[in-house]
Amino acid sequence: MEEAVVAIALETLRDLLLEEGRLLVGVGGQVKTLQVQLKEIKCLLRDASSKQHQSQTVRNWLSQIRDLSYRAEDVILEYAIRISSDGRRRGLKLFLRRFSRALHLCYSLHQLGSEIADIKSELARVTDDMKSYGISRIIDGEGNCVQNWARKTFPDFEIEDCFVGKQDDLKRLVSLLLDDEHRVVSVWGMGGIGKTTVAKKVYNNMIGAEKDRFDSFAWVCVTQQCQIRSALEDVLKQLDPQKGDGVSSLSDTQLVEKLCEIQRGKRCLIVLDDIWEICHWDGLKHAFLVRNLKSKILVTTRKQNVAEIGFSVELGLLSSEDSWELLKKKAFPHNKIPDFALQENLITIGKEMVRKCGCLPLAISLLGGVLSKKTCVRDWELVNENIFRGEEHGVKENQIDGVLNSSYEDLPYCLKPCFLYLGRLKTDETIYAPDLYRMWIAQGLISDENFKGNDATLTDIAELYLGELVSRSIVQVELEDVIPKQKFKICKLHDVVRELCLSMGKKEDFGVQVLNYQGGKFSTLLREALCRTKTRHLAVHFKTELQLEHDELTVTCAEDSRKHLRSLEILSDIEKKTIEFPPQSIVDFRKFKLLRGLVILRFKFADRKLPKGITDLVHLRYLRLRECELDSLPSSISNLAYLDTLDLYLSRNVRVPNVLSKMSRLKHLLLPLYDKEKIGNYRLKLDDCVDELESLIGYDSSVHEFKHITRMENLRRLSASVCDNESLSALTNAIATKWNKLSYCTVSIKKGCGFTTSEQGLMKLKQALTCPNIYALRVCVKLASLLEKCISDIVTSKIVKLSLLECEIEHDPMRILGKLPSLRELYLGQKSFVGEEMTCPASSFPLLKTVSLARLPNWRKWEVEQGAMPLVTEITITRCPRFEQIPEGFSNIETLQKLVLSEVPRLRKRVLGSGQGGVDFHKVRHVPSIIINKSVHRMSVPLLDRDHNNKANNIC
Repeated sequence: MEEAVVAIALETLRDLLLEEGRLLVGVGGQVKTLQVQLKEIKCLLRDASSKQHQSQTVRNWLSQIRDLSYRAEDVILEYAIRISSDGRRRGLKLFLRRFSRALHLCYSLHQLGSEIADIKSELARVTDDMKSYGISRIIDGEGNCVQNWARKTFPDFEIEDCFVGKQDDLKRLVSLLLDDEHRVVSVWGMGGIGKTTVAKKVYNNMIGAEKDRFDSFAWVCVTQQCQIRSALEDVLKQLDPQKGDGVSSLSDTQLVEKLCEIQRGKRCLIVLDDIWEICHWDGLKHAFLVRNLKSKILVTTRKQNVAEIGFSVELGLLSSEDSWELLKKKAFPHNKIPDFALQENLITIGKEMVRKCGCLPLAISLLGGVLSKKTCVRDWELVNENIFRGEEHGVKENQIDGVLNSSYEDLPYCLKPCFLYLGRLKTDETIYAPDLYRMWIAQGLISDENFKGNDATLTDIAELYLGELVSRSIVQVELEDVIPKQKFKICKLHDVVRELCLSMGKKEDFGVQVLNYQGGKFSTLLREALCRTKTRHLAVHFKTELQLEHDELTVTCAEDSRKHLRSLEILSDIEKKTIEFPPQSIVDFRKFKLLRGLVILRFKFADRKLPKGITDLVHLRYLRLRECELDSLPSSISNLAYLDTLDLYLSRNVRVPNVLSKMSRLKHLLLPLYDKEKIGNYRLKLDDCVDELESLIGYDSSVHEFKHITRMENLRRLSASVCDNESLSALTNAIATKWNKLSYCTVSIKKGCGFTTSEQGLMKLKQALTCPNIYALRVCVKLASLLEKCISDIVTSKIVKLSLLECEIEHDPMRILGKLPSLRELYLGQKSFVGEEMTCPASSFPLLKTVSLARLPNWRKWEVEQGAMPLVTEITITRCPRFEQIPEGFSNIETLQKLVLSEVPRLRKRVLGSGQGGVDFHKVRHVPSIIINKSVHRMSVPLLDRDHNNKANNIC
């Protein structure tokens, strides 16, 4: 970790010497000497780190180096802040202003020189001590390893199913849930033994093979920070999705009554994953243990006393044979076994290691992640020797400590801070991968030092870093299955790995804190967080609205304790509602001078203005204000000269001033949503800020002026709405001919783009459908008969997602759209089709996964030929009043997992009949999840993204 801290400090010094060298006149030589010293000491750290386990003295030196590196970064950044603020001051007279500034500059330079001299002296002392101890220089060999990542790709990256040795437990739990004797079944065992994995398998089995035994399903992760109300709301939303919008308005009593009402009428399987305390169950049980309910409850817990709330099943450890099988799967993924792995002594070493792991699945998985990077038997021997120095006999809760620590220590130095940064996540919280990349970059955790001469951006490198953490079984991810060039969608940590993350972060003084505000004095909570330790990364989650007391005072703590803060996140966990932001007396941004990342989610600001002090954070790299209520950004936002990401996504009608030309470092611009009638003639000029842009999300041609659109040569991600023909032509031409680096591109064509029956209109439609870099297209203009004229062109289309609304297509669109070779998601919405019949021919829609048909007033018949839509998993039909019957072809779609029929009156009786199944039920009998109107027949939930609060974040 010390290597990473030194590397980050070196990056900071390098950047400031390059960009602010003129301000360092007089001390520039000292700064360069400091750079040399840090590079020298970085070469000693590899050897020192390998010896720290043997000596407290070495550990003390490493701690001193870490502190000195942080201090070096701090003093340089603070000096830059003083110079920057001096440059913006205004005096009464020009002479006095210049004279005063000159004096202040001299004083600041003297102060900086003294600080640097002190740091250099301390570094020299530590360096001499380390050399006298016998610690030797190791020239950075790890760079070669990291350089190999530049050549890595993940074209076939898959999450392998490594379910081993728990088949008997699986069968037993299924049997218990199917009998009539036990209402509550509990699975318990130590952390990492596989409770959630087994529960997921059981849950999926019930949805699949045993689908006739239950009507409704829900899965909720309770966690150590149990929120009773939130958990019950989540269960209700899953059992009855139609009630989702009204759940928050129910009283606690009404919420429980509603849950009981559903369970009386339906056979429900409800999984309560990860309950920690009896008191948590006491708060939940009133919704599940009332008499005459038809539900079954499956609970997972670490604690035996909690498991005793029902029939308890203790998960055992793996057998020696199963442990070795799991290790092989993890160490040699996809069964790619190298020649050295066939040697007899390697098998002996492997079996010895799994025995020392206590045959615990998580420990073995993490060990496999370490071994997957080793290339010979000797490497395996070294791992065996290093991990298990102090082997303990018997199975204990801390049995996996050695493996956990080794999985961290074995990480390349550049990955360690990236992993520790994930400590900002709550238990079971997920984060959208592109957001994580930008936050890593803002903190200086991603470097292109080992990627010189490579075309990779910092975002590309961040994705490689995440891929490396995933391949080591340290981070869990959900793969991106829609966006072709994006590998990962969301990621999270196993709760045991999160505990490792927090403990190592504490040991390494990384300074991560996650707080929950649940009422009372927020000032006290914040003061304690900032003053107790050197907090560098702070996330505060509001579970309730701010409660201002009459005696609320300004947050006061030592200046030194606040200057360490590098990232601050203030997040409202109250969904679908913005709450009042704390006043300046409590959160004074002027005090957080070295902040590099600021995230505010779901707040409304006083007087609808940006809080004071934010635009003075001159080192800010990342500013996210999502779902926030404010009228505009001030023109002083241009003070943020280092800003890399400006994220206003899902905030509405925020006027961004025309000062973006001064923000030359801006690479990721996520713009707010606009209601044309509310913003009048407001226009934002984008031409002067686009040269470095890699992401432009939320571009709207009715609001944003873009005369030189082709200048964005570095663009990787684009989301655009166009409302006029000129903008559409310019955009599609640029996408097709200029922006060859695009990995994500979605375009929405709105009213104002006149697609007539003329040749010009046909050409525009063909260009949009066949543009090679557009992956998602939304068309909201009249097409009439134009679509059928594109049939010979669309076979080359790369479109993955297609949405059509208000198109008034006259002839069957399915015969044409079915030829789109890459299409995975199709939505035909409001009046997109005005005819009566549609047919999906055999072999059409070869890759389609989801299809949704809504508000088609004339549509009455759908024929699906055998072989059509062979991969479809979800079909939704909404508000199609004349639709007559389920297509016979549905019975041939073996992959179909979910069917939603909402406000389709003719189909309810044809599917359900009088309760035993109607005339169409045989066509969908194989479908695990069927939702009809306002009643849920069967339902499933995602396995990984169970608590992803803002699904809309996933499109940017």
